[in-house]
Amino acid sequence: MENGISVYAGLGSNTAENIALIERAAALGMKKCFTSTQIPESLIDVEAFYDELTAIIEAAVSNEFEIILDVNSDNIIAFDFEEFTWRLDDGFDIGQVADLSRIHKIQLNASVMTEDFLKALVNLDANFGNISALHNYYPHVNTGLENYYFSEQNKLLHDFGLKVGAFAPSRDGVRRAPLHEGLPTLEITRNYSTDLAARYLAALGADFVVISDGQPTDEEIKSVATLKPDEIIMHAHLLTFDPASIEILSKPFTSRPEISRSVIRAVEGRKYVSQIDKKILADETPTERTYGCITIDNEKFGRYMGEVQIVEDLLPADARVNVAAKILEDETGLMSCIKPRQKFSFRFDEI
Repeated sequence: MENGISVYAGLGSNTAENIALIERAAALGMKKCFTSTQIPESLIDVEAFYDELTAIIEAAVSNEFEIILDVNSDNIIAFDFEEFTWRLDDGFDIGQVADLSRIHKIQLNASVMTEDFLKALVNLDANFGNISALHNYYPHVNTGLENYYFSEQNKLLHDFGLKVGAFAPSRDGVRRAPLHEGLPTLEITRNYSTDLAARYLAALGADFVVISDGQPTDEEIKSVATLKPDEIIMHAHLLTFDPASIEILSKPFTSRPEISRSVIRAVEGRKYVSQIDKKILADETPTERTYGCITIDNEKFGRYMGEVQIVEDLLPADARVNVAAKILEDETGLMSCIKPRQKFSFRFDEI
């Protein structure tokens, strides 16, 4: 994934701080730099804004970022540079979008895009090789997108062959003015860690993620720069001290092709037991299995020994099944993103 940061002119950070952010992000592996001409609070001193924006652009170019510039139909002519990807906001009709796609890289507003608009672009011979899409961020609390809508918009755009990006807010850095309440695409992620927010976006179909607040921490930048696109990673708390179980649960998994009623079943658990050639001993005291528990079948289950499941129901204790870990509460929502044949893994802080 080629992910990115946001850098804003005229919104609290001075030019030196913005350039330093760009250089840190480049060193940590980021590839994109989003900035905007659409924030009223940044345009109080227009001359100072454009001076600062120019410095941001020059620093981003020198660090080999793709620059995503949020523009509208009134100010786009002021930024006619090949280095930019223009994210088209208000005021562009279908003909203008098609014409622009033939001469420039552009991004559509993924949050409001429709099938009819995309079909019209096809009919107008737009250059889809120059088109991608990027969702909105939502400064106003409670206005961010719902998960199912976000996922459906991503599917629509993917059906037309377009890459789709979205915004993850900073939680531990400085949140952007004027509201300082985060800039998420998904409302559920507004107060999540940047790492978790980014993993949600990727799990629901985002092809790249941009940190939306302009002063994230280095740890937040690194977590997004190293995001894995095809694997859902869930943080969990270990409940077992058994070395064999820990070794197995530390490996990557794939969900089975069919959907079970009460659990998510992993394909590889029993194979991993065979590879390490160790028995999974039964827990002395079997425990009830609740939502988010990670279980591993023990030797009492015969040939099923080593099967790994994530519990999506309330199931009784079973002497043949060890409750080995539990997904952290904030992370359980990722369970619903695990589709058939989906790669997933667990991250245990204790290991």
